[in-house]
Amino acid sequence: MTLTYIYLSIILLSFVASLRSFRQGFSSHLRFFSVLLGLTFLVELSADLTVRVLHWKNNYWIYHLFTLVEFLAYGYYYYQIIRLKRARQLLIGFMAIFPVFWMITVFFIFGWSKWNSYVIIVGSFFTVLFVLMYYYQLLVARDIAPLRGMAEFWIATGMLIFYMAALPFYGTLNFLLTYHRDVARTLYKVLLIIDTLMYAIFIYGYLCRTISIKRS
Repeated sequence: MTLTYIYLSIILLSFVASLRSFRQGFSSHLRFFSVLLGLTFLVELSADLTVRVLHWKNNYWIYHLFTLVEFLAYGYYYYQIIRLKRARQLLIGFMAIFPVFWMITVFFIFGWSKWNSYVIIVGSFFTVLFVLMYYYQLLVARDIAPLRGMAEFWIATGMLIFYMAALPFYGTLNFLLTYHRDVARTLYKVLLIIDTLMYAIFIYGYLCRTISIKRS
């Protein structure tokens, strides 16, 4: 329970830190990502309250709805910051096909009460791919600002750390819940720590951008 409180607190702090993007004239994609952080906090808080306060046995439907929004938002965010032609074509293709894939898996395969591992696997895989494409863009760029003060770089780094871990865990979650519940609980706690680390990196990304602007 304490770990969950820490996790929710860090998400909230990342959202609060990101609000500086509106006051200090950050790029539109950083303001867009700030809105996503706020929505993430509301979703995670709602999911926690439905189980802890309302005593619902299953809150998967909340995550099913949010994964559609979340991964599409990731695609749009990277479409805003990636300028490589083929990468942008891939991003457009992902945003067009992913909702169809989501509907098929939710309505015809898993339903609302079972964990949708297909959506998480595909969404996590493409998120990692988007991060790698962004890294490649940085590598081939002629001129690049210092990474220390680049919020986009830290956001991408945090996402890479988490989704590299999320891929194997969520991909096997249904199996673990059926045959190895204790292992699933332990691994979930580890993943929650990594997830918390991701949002902590987001905080640093927005704050270091703020510091960089002030210094300039």
